[in-house]
Amino acid sequence: MTFHAKFRFSMSAAAACAAFAAGTTGAFAESVTLSFATNTAPNNMRGEAESIFIEELEKASDGEIKVVPYWGSALMEGSEILGGVRDGVADMGFININYYPNQLLLNSAYNLFPKGPSTYENIAWAFDQMYEKVPELNAEFEGQGQRIVYKYGVTPYAGAFKSPVANLEDLKGLRVRAASRWYLNLLKGAGATPVSMPWGDVYQGLQTNAIDGVFTNIDGIHRASLDEAAQNVFFMPDLWLAIPFIITINEDKYQSLSDAHKEAFATANAAARERFSSVWDSTIEDILKAQEEAGYTIVKASADDVETFTSLPDVQTNQEIWAEEAKAAGVENPAKILEGFETVISEAIDR
Repeated sequence: MTFHAKFRFSMSAAAACAAFAAGTTGAFAESVTLSFATNTAPNNMRGEAESIFIEELEKASDGEIKVVPYWGSALMEGSEILGGVRDGVADMGFININYYPNQLLLNSAYNLFPKGPSTYENIAWAFDQMYEKVPELNAEFEGQGQRIVYKYGVTPYAGAFKSPVANLEDLKGLRVRAASRWYLNLLKGAGATPVSMPWGDVYQGLQTNAIDGVFTNIDGIHRASLDEAAQNVFFMPDLWLAIPFIITINEDKYQSLSDAHKEAFATANAAARERFSSVWDSTIEDILKAQEEAGYTIVKASADDVETFTSLPDVQTNQEIWAEEAKAAGVENPAKILEGFETVISEAIDR
């Protein structure tokens, strides 16, 4: 073999070895940086849930997926994120279904089922099953050019009131704020006077007696110090905040990822859910302890009160109104979708 022939052979062999090494020294050939938009701060329950997912995603990808979070609406307001992820303003984003009653009409049906599972394991199971058994829910996100990569739940409902509330009867005549139109209807059915008020005005509304109470998840109450302004807490642990809080990724961006990077998302989803379960439990315990230490009055709703509230005729009325609106919007069989929700939630409660 001549010198030139030997040289060509050695160069070819080296190239082959390099190609082999590139394929075997790790599944992640290139690093990826993804932007993430959210409207929460990192130092609360929601921020912890989202931080855990980011950490697990970076871990599952051996550090090859980097996420740059824009906390506290630094990039977009909460109501802008669905469109922002669709249009590529951010690669990933936090989605609150309640912000998009038209674009995510079918997903909004969660609000129609006030009684749900009371352990995080069963809540997370219900969310997973819902998107598996009701494919129309995922289709709405696909229509917005994105896919769900993580879901998490927040704490159950509670009320914070200016005056003592020991049972549902004590709600009668009280002016109570809630975010969802469906819960405003339920409060009215329970005898309260429902009030729609921007979240940012609620603390002052309680202070100035413009409202007598607020009805939302107990974490939200404590995080915004609403229990400081209304120190009578009526906690309903079996009344789940049914809306899953969701992280999505732009579909085109997702499709541009390697198979290994895509697999990292699935791995991170499972790991983050397991980690957040203990956070969910401890957060409720810590909130109740802090409220007790502050001298606030805490009443846990009785089983009879829960049953009365979740059996109000307004629950059925809400479902009928939603079905009519969904049909008017072009949904072929809204009753079937509601049946899917009811089946999954009932199974989750009985697990």
